[in-house]
Amino acid sequence: MKLNTRNFGEIEIKGEKIITFEEGLPGFETLRQFAFIESKEGVFNYLQSLEEANLCFVIADPYLIFQDYAPVINESYFEKLGGGDNDVFAIYSIVCIREDIADSTINLAGPILIQTEYKKGIQVITEDKKYSVRQKLIGKLNGGE
Repeated sequence: MKLNTRNFGEIEIKGEKIITFEEGLPGFETLRQFAFIESKEGVFNYLQSLEEANLCFVIADPYLIFQDYAPVINESYFEKLGGGDNDVFAIYSIVCIREDIADSTINLAGPILIQTEYKKGIQVITEDKKYSVRQKLIGKLNGGE
């Protein structure tokens, strides 16, 4: 499938890269289909809406940035996606890149859970309150705390 996007121009999306969010994402509940676009440059990847060409989320594997990240996620989220062993689930966090890069943040309190076998996703709310929706990125990316 070809998709004309704001950020990437015209791109080819393969079926295995399409993730269905049956509940949409908070604030974008009517948008259900997203393409997972892997970046070749580093830790950041993208979730490109198939229904709204101007909507693309920057996402990152939070474990690559925060090695001690250990969110408590309610089992019901895993069940909503069809269940399975831990190795069929991936967790990503939405990143907010600001004009001043020092102000860029990552949402550790509301990660995106993807069941990789069924290509289904959901944004979850962690049960522990120790993570922020606006965790600063710059210190961690530069090797700091």
